[in-house]
Amino acid sequence: MPEIKEILAILLAVIGTLLLVTHGNFSKLAISGTALFLGLSSAVALAVYTLQPAALLHKYKPSVVIGWGMFCGGFVFSFVKAPWQADGHWDLLTYLYTGLIIVFGTLIAFTFYLNSVKIIGGQKASLLASAEPLAATILAVYWLQTPFSLIDWIGSLLIISTVFLLSKSADNKTAS
Repeated sequence: MPEIKEILAILLAVIGTLLLVTHGNFSKLAISGTALFLGLSSAVALAVYTLQPAALLHKYKPSVVIGWGMFCGGFVFSFVKAPWQADGHWDLLTYLYTGLIIVFGTLIAFTFYLNSVKIIGGQKASLLASAEPLAATILAVYWLQTPFSLIDWIGSLLIISTVFLLSKSADNKTAS
């Protein structure tokens, strides 16, 4: 069972996310149905890839779990879209950028994430991962000039507060 601080962190993350997707008007969403579907799908995927490999992480290194996971996922998805039939113009730069995304954006990122799951547990790791959509939001505000209201900033602060709350909780356990 989660501790009181973890329950509070979950509530803060949910309320913050609710404020961000409604802009404070709870009678309608400020995002499209597609964005809602993809966001919920992403949340389910986060729960699955955080909790599902827990037993494997006790037995094998995260790099082994990720390697096999990527191999199996790539193999299965190759029946949906064959990787050798990629559309578009593929030059040396395209291959380089694709390789960088695979290595840095997927392989290294998920290795770090699964290492954190192994060290601090799935609940805390997934709550701390809620800062990632916030980072994307901040990038959209500054880079794409997406409007951001006071209620959105409040939602963002609630989400960020979960990170500090959980890290404070981890500090207390380490000091004990």
